[in-house]
Amino acid sequence: MKTQAQFFSLFIFFLLSMVSTSAAAQQWYKAELVVFERYSGANAEHWPEMRAINNGSLSPSANNNLIKPAGTDLLSGVVSRLNNASNYRVLYHQAWQQPIMSKGSARSIQINSSNGLVEGQIKLYRVNYLHADIDVWFKENGNLPVSSTGTATESQTYPNNPHLSQIRRIRSKNLIYFDHPRVAAILEIVPVATPASAVSKTPETYSLPEN
Repeated sequence: MKTQAQFFSLFIFFLLSMVSTSAAAQQWYKAELVVFERYSGANAEHWPEMRAINNGSLSPSANNNLIKPAGTDLLSGVVSRLNNASNYRVLYHQAWQQPIMSKGSARSIQINSSNGLVEGQIKLYRVNYLHADIDVWFKENGNLPVSSTGTATESQTYPNNPHLSQIRRIRSKNLIYFDHPRVAAILEIVPVATPASAVSKTPETYSLPEN
């Protein structure tokens, strides 16, 4: 019985170690994303009804073993050129570091512009090759309706808003352009060293059983 108990404890210890170091074992990347408005003159009737917004589970400003904040220097020149152009307006510019995992293990990153006009998520994952799945709304014609009870009802009117939803195969150190007639995005990722703080140490609260 004691041998079985030791084996079970060792097995649990092994599983906990695997879970705590899974993110650190993946290649980390710095990701930088710019979402910008294009003045196309398109009518709002062309846009879909915004009935729901998919939000990410990780904030780009968070600091843990799955994501780290980063400086916005990769696309600063792109942002300057967009802001100096008369037909573009930058709505969102953020950078972070993260490991890129398999599609089933990947976590989505929350996208929220400071002016409240852009909301959604982006997920970076690996299926043979690196991929980016972006899903953002440009809330130029209003936000989701909210009833007095805090839930939307079928009798309410939903705004028609531009929706950028694309999945693209991506490569590191290359600009990735997500095209849309009203709201578009540019992404760049570069490999970085795994942050020291993301490498989990063996939990001190779990020890091997004594003989």
